[in-house]
This record gives sequence, C-alpha cells and structure tokens, in this order.
Amino acid sequence: MAKYSRTGKPALRDRRRCSQAFSTASVATGDTFGVLDCACGIGTQSLGLAMKGFDVTGCDISIEAVQRARSEASKRGLSIGFSVANMVQMTAIPKSSFDAVICIDNSLPHLQSEEELLQAAQQAYGKLCPGGSFICSIRDYDRLVVERPTTEGPSFYSDNDSSRIVFQIWDWLDERRYRFHLYITRNTESAWQTLHFTSTYRAVLRCELQRILEEAGFINIRWLSPSDSGFYQPIFVAHRNC
Repeated sequence: MAKYSRTGKPALRDRRRCSQAFSTASVATGDTFGVLDCACGIGTQSLGLAMKGFDVTGCDISIEAVQRARSEASKRGLSIGFSVANMVQMTAIPKSSFDAVICIDNSLPHLQSEEELLQAAQQAYGKLCPGGSFICSIRDYDRLVVERPTTEGPSFYSDNDSSRIVFQIWDWLDERRYRFHLYITRNTESAWQTLHFTSTYRAVLRCELQRILEEAGFINIRWLSPSDSGFYQPIFVAHRNC
C-alpha cells in the first residue's frame, strides 16, 4: 500500500465536508453512533465528526499522521481512539460492530491492486454491525483515465488570517497509475513556505469497485455524484447484510 511522503507539516482542511457525505447517506448523528475512520490521516474527518457527536475511532498506516491526529484531538478536548493500522489489515482495532466505516478523500486508490482493494473491503465489512454502512469518496477516475490530466491549479485560498496557494502535478506511470505531487505554498509570519507531498495512486473505475464490493458481501451499493451530495468527490455507500 502506498502512502504519502511528506516534506513539511500538513494543514487540517475544512472538516465540514465529511458531514455532507453523512447527511447525504441519511446517517443520523448521536453519541451512540459508532464510526471507524479507516484512513484517518491527521484526523480531518475524525475531528469534525467527533465535534458533531459521533463516537469516532480512527486508524491510519502512518505513525506520524496518527500522532498528529491524537495531538489535534487533545487540543480540542475530544475523546477519539486513534491507532496505527493498515486498512487492508485492521486487527489492531479491537472494537467491531461499527455503525459506519468511512474512507474519505480518495484514500482507497492508494491501494495498488484489486487484491488489496478486496482485502480492504472485506476488512471494512468485518468491522460493521449488521446493516452498517461503508461510505467512501474517490476521484471520478472514469473521466480522469480518459482525460489524463497532468496539472491542477494553482488555486488560492484565504481563511482565518492565513493564505495558501495549492498546485498539483500528475505524473502518469502507465494507463492506471500516476505519481501525485501536491505543492502548498503558505504565508507564514516571516515568509512564504512551500510544502511538498507525494504519493502513488491507482485509478479505480466504478465498475471495478462495484464488483469488488459485491464480492466482499456488500449490498444496496449506490453512487452519489457531487451534484447529488454537495460533496466535492463521488461517493459510494454500501451496506452490510442484516
């Protein structure tokens, strides 16, 4: 499984986006609703959901990211159990019977083969309670493998007295895999600073993922476009059989 190689300290993005996915999937809030964020990174989604009353558990393959997530949760007085675990092998998470397992912000395409995708789907299925939901967002690769973009941006963002410029480079290695470079230039107190993040992705088509989810045992699989959900990436919602 690929993961990010980072230069510099990543920033937390807008945490409101993940709750949009939950609203669209008709998932109710409440502190008795258990959510496993199986690719939590530095806690972007986990923090936002915990602040809305969800009972959140998070895991990620990166020790550094999990340490950062724990720190961010502590700063906010949130009780979130974070663990180091790979989404294709989540035995390190003792708890099961979650109401939802989430994998947001294009995390699944870090996996480099159909075998790994199936392992991840089976692990998510095993962590859900009967009728539980597996909610993921990925890029629209059905379109992107045709367009084969090489750059995205630059885009300028300004919020909370901070400014940043975001630019992406997509280096296609073959028909399905690309090396992703993300550059974030941000305004610090003394000067502008550029951070570089890189990882390898494998473009996953919807028909491929649909078949894998069905093989893992999921039912009632539905896809939501950004125009349907208000979320910036396509979302699928799949359910464990009751």
